[in-house]
This record gives sequence, C-alpha cells and structure tokens, in this order.
Amino acid sequence: MLVAAQDAAFLGGSVGAKHAQALQALFDAARAESTSAVVLLLASGGVRLHEANAAELGLARALTALLDTRAAGVPVLAVAVGHVFGGASVLACAANRLAVLPQVRIGLSGPRVLESVHGKWELDADDARDVDLVFGALSRTRAGYTELVTDAPEALRAWVVRASGRREPFEAQVYAAHTWLATRIAADTAQTPAFEALPCFDGAAPVDPGGRLWRHPRCWLTAPSSGATVGPAEAHALDSALLLHVAGAGGATSAPLVLVEDSAGHAVSRAAEMRFVSQYLAHHAAVLTLLRHRGRRLVGLLAGTCHSAAFFSHALQAGERYALAQAEVVAMEPTAIVRVTGLDAAALIENDPMLGHPVRHFAAQGGVTAMIDEASLASLGI
Repeated sequence: MLVAAQDAAFLGGSVGAKHAQALQALFDAARAESTSAVVLLLASGGVRLHEANAAELGLARALTALLDTRAAGVPVLAVAVGHVFGGASVLACAANRLAVLPQVRIGLSGPRVLESVHGKWELDADDARDVDLVFGALSRTRAGYTELVTDAPEALRAWVVRASGRREPFEAQVYAAHTWLATRIAADTAQTPAFEALPCFDGAAPVDPGGRLWRHPRCWLTAPSSGATVGPAEAHALDSALLLHVAGAGGATSAPLVLVEDSAGHAVSRAAEMRFVSQYLAHHAAVLTLLRHRGRRLVGLLAGTCHSAAFFSHALQAGERYALAQAEVVAMEPTAIVRVTGLDAAALIENDPMLGHPVRHFAAQGGVTAMIDEASLASLGI
C-alpha cells in the first residue's frame, strides 16, 4: 500500500501547491504500480490560504488523480486522524471509505466560518457541544456519513485491511452513492437561479425539469448558478441529470460536456453541514470522472465567479478550461486576505498572483488552457 500522512502541526496541515503535488504523485504512482490500496491519514484545515490560487489548482489536480485511481480499481481509504475542513474534506469524501477517530471534527465550512457568516444563532463556535453536534465524529457516524475507528494502531490496521478487501467497479460505486445520497435530501428542493445566457446557450434547451442541464446540437451545457450557492440538493440535481441524460447517451460521446462556472460557491450554512455537503461535491467530481472515463470530453468554461470547493469539484475537473476575461477566481475572500496578510485587500485582489481574483492570475498559475471571448466558443466546437 501507499500511505500519506498530513502533519497538523505544520500550518494546520493546510494543502499548499507542493503538498498537493505530492498527493497527486502518490495517486499516479498507485495506478502505475497497481498497489493494493492508498491510505490517506488526514488532518488539514483545507487549502493553504496564502497560496490561494496555486493551492486550489493543486488540490483540484489531486482530487482528479484520486478519482482516476479509484476508476483504475485501486481502493482509496481515508482516515481523519485530526480535524479535516475545507477542500481537504472533499478529498476525504472522494475516497472509497472514510473513517474518523473519535476526537476529530470534519466538514467543509468550519465553525468559525458559520458563526462569522450567520452569527451565533446559527452556530456558536465557542460551544463545544454544539460544534460536535454538527461536525463531531460521533455525530457524523451516527448519521451514517463516516465509520468510527478507535484511536489505536491495531484498530486502524484492522480497518484498513477490511476496507481494502472490498472492491467493486467504479461505475457501480458511483451509482450506489448517488442512490444513497438521494435519501438524505429527499425533502429538500433544489434552487434553480435565473441566469443571463451566454451565446453558447443560443439554440440550446433544458433537458431536466430544473433546467440545470441543457442540450445544444453540438454539446451539453451545465447552467451556471449566478449569484447563488451550490448546496447538497443543487449538486445532486445536476448529477441526476448528468447520469440520466449524458451517461445514458450511448455512443454519442463526441458531444462535449461544457461545465459553465459561475456561482457564489458552496452553501455555507448549518443545514448544508448537517447534510455533509462535502460528500455531495465529492460525488459530483466522481460523476464527472465516470463520464470522462466513458470517453466524454469535459470542457470547463470560466464565465463568472469561480468560488472555492464548488469550483474545484466542477470546472476544475475538466481536462481543458477556457476563461472569459470577466471571470474571477475567489480562492480567498477579502476578509480572509485582510486577516491572513494584514495588508490592504483591494490591491492584493487586483494585482497579487496568488491572491488576485481576476482570472488572469489563475491563468498564470496554469489553471486555464486559454483566454477567449464569447465569439470564440464556436471555434472550439462547443
């Protein structure tokens, strides 16, 4: 087996560019060597904030490599040995199996983030019992989201041996996960925000009742969530449409799937965390991996706001990505920039290659295949 362990004592175990490259190399080696399993011992606060753009791109590539490893038949097992938040929680949920030690907490938006956005009436970050009710290992396990493992070497080894012995085709895993995730949000309604259609939507029509997936004579298009966040119900509704219409399109794999990126990011709320939104974003990336391994061309179109985990589990999973000049990549919010750097956020947002929001900075990190204008979409065959 190949094993990676994060050190929470070093910058909170946060994932920087080199850290992400090491994880990607681990998964690449696992596929090349056909190892019996990959084991991730995770303890991380998520993307390393001061490496914002480069770190987010690196984590997205690591997520792609993880799912490619699963698709190649190599099990990926994750154990939260410390607190796991942010994009690292999506990586954890993308594994075949996810175990947690009794003392850990895991989620996408941490307690302080929820409190800062909604106030203490949403979640009191100083109330350990309230925090554990949402993020704690016992709560996650009771809800059926994780597997609880005793904090002892023998117990961990036994869990790894048992978990690595269970193998089933990647496609079966994806469809089983989709059915299971549906039961958790049966009473939820997916919000479908109105959006200003780009020229590539001319001649296209929605194929699902929510209008999240559109069919053009030359391609499939996902609808942007302009100004709105992506929660469990929204992610699952899109995946249902993709599995029904695109995955079931038979030999029509020549029509690319265009992942139009424009949203306010993942949903930041107690309700989203109680449903473990990280698992829905990880599942969305797995659905896209399934389509890619079936021969579907995935094209990311960065058209507006490209925000955090909703971005790296969606358009950043495409093999090629094109950006319009007005696009922005928000790997780090202005308030976080001020808190981390102590400097003027406005100047950094506009000009800093790591923290800057204009898409030209993300392109300079290698995150964009090409900058284009709307009229150029037709020349790309989409």
